[in-house]
Formats: sequence, C-alpha cells, structure tokens
Amino acid sequence: MRSNPSDLMLVALWVAGAVALWVAVSRLFSWYRSRTPRLRLLTGTRPQRSALRAALAPVLREFLPLLDKTGRDVRAIVLVPTLSGSDGEPLVTEVEQISGSSSYILRLAHRLGGAVRQPDEVAGVLAEDLLYLYRHAAAVTVVRQTAPAASTDDDVHSAMLRKPVGPKWAGHPAASRVSKRSRGDRRSVQI
Repeated sequence: MRSNPSDLMLVALWVAGAVALWVAVSRLFSWYRSRTPRLRLLTGTRPQRSALRAALAPVLREFLPLLDKTGRDVRAIVLVPTLSGSDGEPLVTEVEQISGSSSYILRLAHRLGGAVRQPDEVAGVLAEDLLYLYRHAAAVTVVRQTAPAASTDDDVHSAMLRKPVGPKWAGHPAASRVSKRSRGDRRSVQI
C-alpha cells in the first residue's frame, strides 16, 4: 500500500502535539514543585510565625531559584525551638547534606540561650547559609572584600560584617539590623 503526503502530515502533527504536551506538563510540574512550601515553622506563636514568614519570604524568593539552577536542592528549611551541637553548645543554624547528594535540610534555632531571636536576625542567618550553599555549588571565588571603616564600637563593627550579601538585599531590614550573637554561635556544616 502506498503512502500519500497527507499520511505523513498527520504523523508529523501527532509528533508535534506530543512534544508540545510533554513540554507543557514538564513546565507545569517544575512550576508546581518550585511553589511547594519548603519552610516549616515548628515553634513560636501565631504572630511570631507570621512575622517570620514575612521576614523570610524575600530571602526564599531570592536564593532558592538560584540554588535550583545550580543543582542544589533545599528540601526543607525548618525553624526549631533550639539547636545544640555535639558538645551541647547552642547553635544558631545547622546545614545537613542528605546522604552525599546535592539535597540539603537547613535547621534554624528560634531561641539562642533564653532569648527569642528577632525575625530579621533569623532571615539574615538564613541568607548567609543559602549564600554559602550557592557559593559552594557555583564554585564562586571571592576576589575582593572591603572591611568597613575603622570604628571603636564593637557592636557596629560586627553588625556590618554580618550583612547578607546578594542582589536586592541593600534595602532589606535584615541587612541593617543584625544583633550581636552570643559566644555559643557556631555552625555545624556537614558537606
């Protein structure tokens, strides 16, 4: 049986439709996955949690798409009441790599010692951790760092050194209001 040109055109239309459907479904799935909430707040009152969500939203919008593009998957960001290291010292944050893969879980402490940390401080710490993961994934090399002008006030000097670095962060409250951390501030990074 001979084939005519209309048969070939019909096959080409079916193939083009199947490819278009596959592209649409894959984009919809990736859009849905990027919209799933990765933030888990396991502590705090309702007003504290809403203030934390408001402070952390710009950080998540800024850094999570960048990490997704580099192949790093932040599975969850969990705010827990307290964190402690292996020696029992209090920790501010913990970054856990899941079984040698490129998937991570970040845990943030809501309290450090007896004091509840402010939402802007928690957002600043989260931004530092996500920036660390991005630099590690993208193999970014810091070429130059400029120290702030000499100051005798230790609080001002240390607060200026801990500003989150990244696009769109110049006007964020976490960039300007970071309180001084206690001596027990250590990171436990397992990479």
